[in-house]
Amino acid sequence: MASRTGNDAVRALRARQEVERRAVRAVEQSASALADAAERRHELLAKVDGEVRDATAAHELSVVVLAAILRDDGLAAELAGVDVSRVRALRRTVDGKAVRERIAQLGSVMPRRGRPPAPEVVSHGGVLGDVGSAPGLVDGG
Repeated sequence: MASRTGNDAVRALRARQEVERRAVRAVEQSASALADAAERRHELLAKVDGEVRDATAAHELSVVVLAAILRDDGLAAELAGVDVSRVRALRRTVDGKAVRERIAQLGSVMPRRGRPPAPEVVSHGGVLGDVGSAPGLVDGG
């Protein structure tokens, strides 16, 4: 009888140890899956953050180009859906060379500072002529 009780105890102990090993393996596997998911999340967030930075820079450039073409920060702000102080801040921070290049891509030539805008290019009602039909001025392109 003692040997039977001892054998039952050993079997129960071994069964318990097996369950514990399985539980430890499950924790290790889930920890590995968690680490993999966290790494993928980090990579995806970095990618999306980069896309947001690029889109923000393109939008800011478009707003500054619009303000430069219109020569009216208030109107540009209204059309772009941003505050006029934001337009003015962007005009100070966005690279002037990039603005000139984008304007050249649109087919417009900016008058030099101090000169009034050419009547066929700008009016108080907005942009006229070829520049008015240029894609992307208001839609962020």
